[in-house]
Amino acid sequence: KDVHASQPFHDVMDVIDASPKTTVAAINGMALGGGLEVALACHYRVISPKASVGFPEVQLGLLPGGEGTQRIVRVAPLEVALPMLLTGAPQKAEKALKAGIVDAIAKGDVVEEAAKLALSKPPAPISKRPVPNANRFKVHGGALDGAEAMAVNKAKGMIAPSGIIACVRAACSSGSFKEGLQVEGREFTKLLFSVQSAALRHLFFAERMISKVPGLKAQPAPIKKVGILGSGLMGGGIAICCAQKGLQVVLKDAKQEWLDAGMKSVAGIWMSQVKKGRMPEAKAKGYLAMIKPTLAFEDFKDCDLIVEAVPEIMSLKKEVFAALDANTRPDTLICTNTSGLNIDEIAGVLKDPSRCMGTHFFSPANVMQLLENVRTAKATDRVIATCMAFGKILGKKAVLVGNCDGFVGNRMLAPYASQAATLLEEGATVEQIDRVAQDFGMAMGPMTLGDLVGQELFWKQRKAAGDMKKQTKTYMGPYELNDWLCERNRFGLKTPDKSIGAKGRGIYIHKGRDKVVDPEVVAQMDKIRQAKGI
Repeated sequence: KDVHASQPFHDVMDVIDASPKTTVAAINGMALGGGLEVALACHYRVISPKASVGFPEVQLGLLPGGEGTQRIVRVAPLEVALPMLLTGAPQKAEKALKAGIVDAIAKGDVVEEAAKLALSKPPAPISKRPVPNANRFKVHGGALDGAEAMAVNKAKGMIAPSGIIACVRAACSSGSFKEGLQVEGREFTKLLFSVQSAALRHLFFAERMISKVPGLKAQPAPIKKVGILGSGLMGGGIAICCAQKGLQVVLKDAKQEWLDAGMKSVAGIWMSQVKKGRMPEAKAKGYLAMIKPTLAFEDFKDCDLIVEAVPEIMSLKKEVFAALDANTRPDTLICTNTSGLNIDEIAGVLKDPSRCMGTHFFSPANVMQLLENVRTAKATDRVIATCMAFGKILGKKAVLVGNCDGFVGNRMLAPYASQAATLLEEGATVEQIDRVAQDFGMAMGPMTLGDLVGQELFWKQRKAAGDMKKQTKTYMGPYELNDWLCERNRFGLKTPDKSIGAKGRGIYIHKGRDKVVDPEVVAQMDKIRQAKGI
């Protein structure tokens, strides 16, 4: 009962640490997690110039359980050790040397230089070193409290940061190295058997599995130039993704004013990064130069892949697909960003439907990591391989899904959104619903999400289907408030209202970075409740 889950790791580290002969770690690549802990168990460390070290365990809901929390604060300043432990951010060779994590950067063969160091130095176990007074003073001065508050703010709901802080506090107290290890073992065991860590570990392996499509052996076609049809929020976001990864982009819309607005929005996103000092202006201008705005389908003639991102209306999708079929090479992939329409029906317009798939990005496309690649009935293995490779080029988490109602993402989202709307009808406020979802761990609440992606998305699809009361796995009411908003063109962030100085109007009135619930929404919700007898 007194043995913790990390005891076997501790036993291994203690053997290395207690060696009567000098032990030196030769670090020739990425020494992450246990790799760095083994290196810290050695008496000295030599690193290759291009190698790096880090503790990514926090991203799996864990902490370094092989004595890492007790050793790192004995060699590195607290302002270096804490971010490594709390964010998982690695340190490159130069920074690791400056921080005292490693003792030398190899100029030649790292193993040979490590061997020379081992023959020239006496054993110097880190376990015998006291924690530097500077680190102790920082802890007594409240550094850990501040770090924990920042970690809680950046990673809401995560429990690993508190465990890490407890371990560092123990290391910097008056207790011994062994007493600190007892705290580390206890906190590691607690996290290891937590639901949160199990979920994060599942996600870690699942994200690696999705990139491998069983039985797919075809090689992807090269992608150098991408065409995007539709310059709105989604099309513009996809254009940003492509340009930032070095792909030439042709961005088309039906009207000059729509195209100008789309390009202005794209430029605005990059220039805001420039103003914040996150991107050089020359880089932003270079990205903009990668995008060619156009009103002509003919400009798609030399594109390798097209992503259609026009409104969710089946007749419109078919119309633009016919135009794309007439203005692209026979081997160009023609993909649709539809979030729920039958892609096989859309592909049926093409002379060769085998070159069509779904590439369903999530809004905003330049931020969200998920990409649903939707397999169509006639898509070839080469087309599937190319779409998966496209996702990899963009740095997305691309997953191959089937062509069914709502694919996967929206089948998960529909009941969530439906329950939020039901709670609103039953008396909860918009603010309460969003706050509870955020407190649970969501990046934003369902009401804010609706304004971000567009309140009209499924409203238009219900209209196109001729069934405003549609109820399926991806269409779930109640719809009364959504219908009222959309009938007034209040779709959220994409519909400004100059009469009240709002940059967007939906559930909320959006002004700059601030938002308040629209009083008219509150009044309308009261009317809906009265009409339903709630």
